[in-house]
Amino acid sequence: MDTGLTGRTVVVTGATANIGRAIALAFAAEGSNIVVVGRDDVQGPRVCEQSMERGAKDTLWLAADVTDRAQVLAMAEAAHGRFGAVDVLVNNVGGSVDVDPFVKSDPATWDRDIALTIGSTLNCTHAILPGMIERSHGRIINLGSTSGIVGDPNMAVYSAMKGAVHAFTKVLAKEVGRYGITVNAIAPYGTLPDDPEHDVSSGSRFHPQGMFAQLLVTKGEIMGAIARKTVMERQFAKPPEIGAAAVYLASDAAAFVTAQVLCVDGGTVIA
Repeated sequence: MDTGLTGRTVVVTGATANIGRAIALAFAAEGSNIVVVGRDDVQGPRVCEQSMERGAKDTLWLAADVTDRAQVLAMAEAAHGRFGAVDVLVNNVGGSVDVDPFVKSDPATWDRDIALTIGSTLNCTHAILPGMIERSHGRIINLGSTSGIVGDPNMAVYSAMKGAVHAFTKVLAKEVGRYGITVNAIAPYGTLPDDPEHDVSSGSRFHPQGMFAQLLVTKGEIMGAIARKTVMERQFAKPPEIGAAAVYLASDAAAFVTAQVLCVDGGTVIA
């Protein structure tokens, strides 16, 4: 299938690890220009190199904290300066800072959860969207979560913010559809890196010394309670499966698909 993505410019935030990396590589295989955005100055150039090996037309590494409005504006300016236009924006950054029943949660962590998951999405969309409107073309893909659909105990703020991502997706789709822009979300369930030793950034929750590893030691019982069952033989998604979903939603084949939340979850929302 010709996706129509050859030569298109794709910005992927949080592209240095796990889902973001897989999305960048999936678009690279379509011959797109890949703008890799993240905070790891070692892993970022490595993903650019891997993207070129997969078939990307060109790549650009941009170090940026997308919770910082000024850094996002600089990122958008650099992407437009290099490629002239951004055709696809993938808002992949998001995460939880801690896990606890809400009543025991530390209010100091709430703002970080909010900034990571919905703040980053608002920042990047606000910076990239005007160019799409000007050209009457664009694809915006937000990474939501099944947590935002069913709600995960011990992750109340994270679940709420992923729900906000889904709502924002639908509202924005209504606002910009008349400009030829589609807005969709992907809602994965637990997606494990292909190779945690090499395929994650230093700041990834899946890094061997990252948040999840620490929480398994300090809050193993709570972490175990978060897990949900799929209706499939395996219990976790693979990063390339999320990448494939993103490519579809950005492709010409999905030109009439908008305001959707596509679950890639093995059926956990019905299990």
